[in-house]
Amino acid sequence: MRKFKFRIWDSKNKCFYISENPYLEDGVKEEGRFITTEFTGLNDKNGNDIYEEDIIGINQEENSLRLPVKFGRYSFDKLIGECGEISEATELYGFYVENEYLYIQMLKGNVEVLGNTFQNKEVLE
Repeated sequence: MRKFKFRIWDSKNKCFYISENPYLEDGVKEEGRFITTEFTGLNDKNGNDIYEEDIIGINQEENSLRLPVKFGRYSFDKLIGECGEISEATELYGFYVENEYLYIQMLKGNVEVLGNTFQNKEVLE
């Protein structure tokens, strides 16, 4: 069974807090200051936890595909036939990456966490 862990970004202090509770226990409630992301239950090939909003890639190379991990509703189209017709895609809900190949590699543990969208947006460029 997956352990529930949360990583909470503090936009004022520019740091993360790790918690088993999605809310900070000190009672600080500034609107928009804290953003909670959830542990996916997966680890990268170096053993690092993968959280929502982490940027993952196959390796550190500059030409490696790099995308953030998201949470929500998603689907991947299935191509069939010689002309590449699209079959009906099944909609799913959960953690995903907007590239099917990278998503599969994440599930297999063949990716690296290269940063996150809060501190390392330049990794996506």
